Amino acid sequence: MQKERAEYVQNIGIEYRYGCYEEKQPESCQLLGEYFEAVEKKYEEAFNLFAENCEKRKWPRSCYKYATYCLAGKATEPSYEKAFPPLEIACNGNIPKACKRLSQLYWMAASAPNNQPNTSKAVELMKKSCELEDYQSCWTLSNWYLGPDAKFAKIKTKRGITRETNIGETGSIEKDANKALEYGLIACDNGNVLEACSNVARMYYIGDGIPKDIEKAKHYKERAKELKLMLRKGWTPGLTG
Repeated sequence: MQKERAEYVQNIGIEYRYGCYEEKQPESCQLLGEYFEAVEKKYEEAFNLFAENCEKRKWPRSCYKYATYCLAGKATEPSYEKAFPPLEIACNGNIPKACKRLSQLYWMAASAPNNQPNTSKAVELMKKSCELEDYQSCWTLSNWYLGPDAKFAKIKTKRGITRETNIGETGSIEKDANKALEYGLIACDNGNVLEACSNVARMYYIGDGIPKDIEKAKHYKERAKELKLMLRKGWTPGLTG
């Protein structure tokens, strides 16, 4: 059985190589890059293939992978600047994580062009990521709309105290409690984001820019407790069954 599995994995690699190198299929090149990465642990070859598939064929998934290597300094020198073009291609190709990562780069002075946060661009991209159903992005938007002086509900999990944190100079939005609530509800109701549910409960309980609603506060507090318990049992948001 083990020999059969090894042969199957090897044959998959041969198939991906043929599809990429001979047929020039971008999907095959993406899969081959992932094969280099996950099976053969050849990270430099994976990086080079993702880069080529992005630059020559504009394949969104490869562009996202290429950018993550640039940001992490994996198989290449770390570079914010080099990550922007591939992330833009990936985001235009509706890869939600690419839109989120690009938004974060514009939001932080350390990574933004000319070290000047571009708040409007960051918000635009984070909204797109949220619309593409990356619910952590919706939670981030909720935090941003609470304003720079926002206070957050603190949730203690196995990961420790969790809340949105800022590192260095960042973009800044005037507080808009209605939008903060809107995106918090999306993150909680649709994405089961624990921190979002807890913060929505806090907003309803104290009337943070919105009318107090104790019943809704209790509902979202209980939802946060349920999610916290599920996380302790090893459940992962976004997965069912």
